[in-house]
Amino acid sequence: MATGELTTVLEPKALPDFVETEYIKDITHRALAYIKAGFPVHFRGTTGTGKTTLAMHIASIIDRPVILIHGDEEFSTSDLVGAEYGYRVRRVVDNFIHSVLKAERI
Repeated sequence: MATGELTTVLEPKALPDFVETEYIKDITHRALAYIKAGFPVHFRGTTGTGKTTLAMHIASIIDRPVILIHGDEEFSTSDLVGAEYGYRVRRVVDNFIHSVLKAERI
């Protein structure tokens, strides 16, 4: 992980006062189906809509820990899953000695 990111691992427990409406039951069943099929689940929405609470609820059902990753607006998908750049060559022209050409292999 990149410098400055905080990660927290939580062991979720079922909440006795968790209100599971029909809408929440539907989302829960869909999320569990994706997880059972081997796909990750990503909840998205505005602040305060219950994404974290729902993730904790689902994790308690399947008895799995939850990892919270705190980022900012510059946090990207490649920060989570990595990025494959492969082999690249960059040519750099020296502005002080114009006859110099540098090739960097990354």
